[in-house]
Amino acid sequence: MKLLVYLCILVTLLSTKEVVAFTKDEYFHAYREILKDVPTKKEELAVLIDRSPVLSDSSPVASIYIALLDSLFDHPTGFEVYLTVSPDVSAQIKATHPSLYYRHQILEAYNLGINGDWDAAHRIIDNIISNSVGIDEELYLDAVVTKSEFLGRMGLIRASLNEISRVLHRLPSLKNKDFFGNGAIQNAELLIGLSMSYLGEYEKAIELCSEAQNFFEERPMSSPHRYFQVSMDCQRRSFKGLNKSKQAHMILEEYVSYAEKINDWETFVYGLVLKIEDYYQKEKIADAINLIERTQEFVLTLPESYDKATYDIARFKAAVFRGQYEVAEQLSLELSERLKDIPNGDLLLAEFNAIQSDLFETKGEMFNAINALRESKNYYQSLYFQTDERKELFSDYYESALAERKLQLLSKEHELSKLKLASSSKLNSLFVAGLVLLTLALIVISYLLIVQRKLKKEQEKLASTDPLTGISNRRSVMSAIDLEVDKAKKYEKTLSLALIDLDYFKTINDKYGHDFGDELLQRFTRYFDSNIGKTDVFGRYGGEEFVVCFPMTSASEAKKILENILNGYTKLQIDAADIKNQTFSAGVTECINGEKTSSLISQCDKALYKAKHDGRGRIYIFNG
Repeated sequence: MKLLVYLCILVTLLSTKEVVAFTKDEYFHAYREILKDVPTKKEELAVLIDRSPVLSDSSPVASIYIALLDSLFDHPTGFEVYLTVSPDVSAQIKATHPSLYYRHQILEAYNLGINGDWDAAHRIIDNIISNSVGIDEELYLDAVVTKSEFLGRMGLIRASLNEISRVLHRLPSLKNKDFFGNGAIQNAELLIGLSMSYLGEYEKAIELCSEAQNFFEERPMSSPHRYFQVSMDCQRRSFKGLNKSKQAHMILEEYVSYAEKINDWETFVYGLVLKIEDYYQKEKIADAINLIERTQEFVLTLPESYDKATYDIARFKAAVFRGQYEVAEQLSLELSERLKDIPNGDLLLAEFNAIQSDLFETKGEMFNAINALRESKNYYQSLYFQTDERKELFSDYYESALAERKLQLLSKEHELSKLKLASSSKLNSLFVAGLVLLTLALIVISYLLIVQRKLKKEQEKLASTDPLTGISNRRSVMSAIDLEVDKAKKYEKTLSLALIDLDYFKTINDKYGHDFGDELLQRFTRYFDSNIGKTDVFGRYGGEEFVVCFPMTSASEAKKILENILNGYTKLQIDAADIKNQTFSAGVTECINGEKTSSLISQCDKALYKAKHDGRGRIYIFNG
């Protein structure tokens, strides 16, 4: 009887999940057979599907598998619209093939993201994650990787890395995967490499992306061409970040040649734009213009696309630079209209506005030049907020740069006015006096802007930084931790907090003096800060106490991190005062029930007190 009750409870629990463990039926085996044949074109895929008695039966299940196979083709950036079946058709398999149904939903989520509806895309992926966890491991991991990719596409690099870090240790061997296509685990390694490249971790990015390239090179169909191409672009970006321009240029040449070889003209054009920009940055203007002249006739024959618009912006820049104002005017009019119709084209519009500002300036249209520059600046300001995910005051650098640019434009307008007045027979002393006053006013305003900017930067630094250690002060670090705690609650993520206290610090101050005590605080801070992650939040809590927040980290994981740091810290020493074998104590807690930051700090404090009481040099986890 008890066994029957247990079974009923188990069935009830399992029924709360919509996904059931995936079953490899005849449709799945037909899908895998086609993958083994490695078709390289859609035409070849269509023939193989027609030959399959299972996948050609026009059933809803077959339709979903065909959509998954189709996702492997004609997606050079991964963000071109995917073939999906109608909601009525997909709904028919939800009860019988829920895992397959959710794989199809991943493609639908991509389509929503392509159209800019990121909220809806994330809702779908979050639903897949919650329904597959603990039941269909591969689907769950694919969904997490997809969410990470979405966050990366939105510019939320930290969030992207945090998302994927929680499953990194669970990713299976690529050879053991059942499904390939978008959302597949196969691009996880590449995705991490890309994120690290954007965050400046170039050496690790090159290692990961080169490994991904080797894998994709051997599987040209089961992994879309774009993964192979993106792995090369990741390495190019990273070598460039390391100032290894020769290696970066070699990979770029390979990238363009590969795109030409497979007739991927959008990627080919993207590579051309990278080469043009590289020439501009190296001040090889003649080479940039020469490349445009050699390729523009061909590029103009290609269909409209994001990359073609990027190329035409490079043409626009070259025309303005060469003084070909009629050509530039024509391109300006065309691009103004075309950029309105390009999905997710805000970055292109910002680049276009910056160049258009130069064009207006050469024509003497200072008001339009300033407005175009402001439009460009506004986009980059919004991008800053998206990428950092913190509602901090935006750096006044951009505002000051804009103001100084305004002064340059006004000064140029003033110079033109002087020339016109000088050539006029009606020039009189009143105008001359006015011009002198205007010139003096511009000089004074420019000086005041520079001073104001420097003062504001110093004030911001003083307001948020501990003057002794150079890390965040208590007010600043607690504000940052509040944001991380709110984020953990909102997205139901793990987060751990720790209070750290340097052992016997008062004794060191009394014995050796405050100067050596200050040096120990600085040495500890530098060592600790260099041994935590880029997404971790660290600051001085007061005196010899410090606080650290570990997003996406359990209490047990945080304890291991702190134990490793403690082992290294004991080896630090200050020879002049013979200070060595130092330790610290720490109290750790985990945000489990949506506690407030103040409650978490209180829990850390209790665990820290126990660590001190039990002999110091210990790290305890709060146990309510």
